Amino acid sequence: MLIGCVQKNQSNDAEVPEAIPDDHTSQNTLDWYGSYSGLLPCASCEGIKTTLVLNRGSSYSLTLTYLGESEPNTFERQGSYSWSEAGNTITLKNEEAPNQYFVAENYIAKLDMEGNRVTVDLANKYILKKRLKVPY
Repeated sequence: MLIGCVQKNQSNDAEVPEAIPDDHTSQNTLDWYGSYSGLLPCASCEGIKTTLVLNRGSSYSLTLTYLGESEPNTFERQGSYSWSEAGNTITLKNEEAPNQYFVAENYIAKLDMEGNRVTVDLANKYILKKRLKVPY
């Protein structure tokens, strides 16, 4: 017969385990690089067809097509982006605000002027879905 020994705690103070930091972020756990596209809302047109390609080397290409306009309506830009300290948001450098995107599994969400998620009834209209992977 086996008898186990149990040591009684001499103090009534409960030990609180140390918090284990969670190092999982969008940046280091998701397969985030690739092409994202969708139709973003537009105040003066029918919508903005948007394609954003994120490369692993912190470069991007952005194509915006303003639907329903008679003037030249497609704009293409390239640049670099940076990650937030939390590792879940990117900022497109050299782009006018709003220029931040929340990075999630298979989609990115365009953030508002203050860098917050859009929470109005149209929140799902600010989503760009992942289309394909970029090999670099």
